[in-house]
Amino acid sequence: MGKSNLILQGLLVLVSFICIVHTTKVIYDGSNIPKHHKVIEANYTPRGEEYQIGNLTVYETPNRSAKRVLIHIYDILGMSTNIRQVADSISQIHDFRVVIPRIFREEYWNAENFPIAEQEEVDAWVEEYASWDGVARFDVMTIINHFKTTENITEFGIFGMCYGALISTMAAMEVRDIKAAGFVHPTYVTTEMANGVLAPMYILPTSNDPDYLPFYEILKTKFGDNCGHRRFTDMVHAFSGAGGDFSNPLIQQRVEEVVDILGLFFNRNLNNS
Repeated sequence: MGKSNLILQGLLVLVSFICIVHTTKVIYDGSNIPKHHKVIEANYTPRGEEYQIGNLTVYETPNRSAKRVLIHIYDILGMSTNIRQVADSISQIHDFRVVIPRIFREEYWNAENFPIAEQEEVDAWVEEYASWDGVARFDVMTIINHFKTTENITEFGIFGMCYGALISTMAAMEVRDIKAAGFVHPTYVTTEMANGVLAPMYILPTSNDPDYLPFYEILKTKFGDNCGHRRFTDMVHAFSGAGGDFSNPLIQQRVEEVVDILGLFFNRNLNNS
C-alpha cells in the first residue's frame, strides 16, 4: 500500500510539472524575431519627441511612418529614460508607433520613496492622480481618437509596467479599439479581471510578483494560444522600468527579450496593411 502511494504521489508531481511547463511556455516563434544588434544601452538618450494632444502631453517614438499605434503606460516613477528606451526599441525593431502619455502630468511619485515602504500611501496617490476612471481612461481615448481622426489609424494595442499593467488591463476590458494588450511586472491586476478582458494579452511577471497563471488560464479559454505568459524567474519587480539597472548585462538581455516578446505578440494581433 505504501509503495502504491509513493508511485501515485510521484505521478501527481510529474503531471503537475508537465502542466506548469506547458502553461508557462513562451508562445511565439523566436525564429521570427527580426535580426537586430544589441539595443538596450546603459547611457541612453531618448530619440523621440514630446508634443501636445489637447491638454495631454505625450512622448512619441521616431518611427512616424508605421500604421499601428502602441500605447505604453509607464510605472509609478513616470516618464523615465528606461521607459522611453523600451518604447523606442519596440518601435525601431518591430515597426510600431509607440506613444507614452504623461498620465501623471507633473505629479510624479518621488523616486526617493522607492522601493515603496507604505503601499497604502501609493494606493491613495494613484487614486488621486492617476486612476482609470478619473484620468487614465480619458487619456487613452484621447490618443486613440487623435490617431483615428488625424491619420486614419485603426490598429491599437497597449502595454504597461507596474501601475501601467492595471491601465493596460482596464483598457483591454473596456476599450473596444484595443486589439491586444500586455504587461510586465504588474501591480493592482487581479485574477478576476481576466474574466472581463476582451482582447488577447501577453503577461510577463517576475520572480517576486504574484502568480498570474490563473489569470493566464482564463485568457486561454477565450483566446487559446493567441495569448501568452512568461515568468522571468531571474528578475525582480521593476527590472524593465524606471527601477531597472540597464547597465547590468543580464537585465539588458531580459529587457531585450521583453521588447521582442511584446513586439512579436503585437505583430501577430495588429494588422499592418
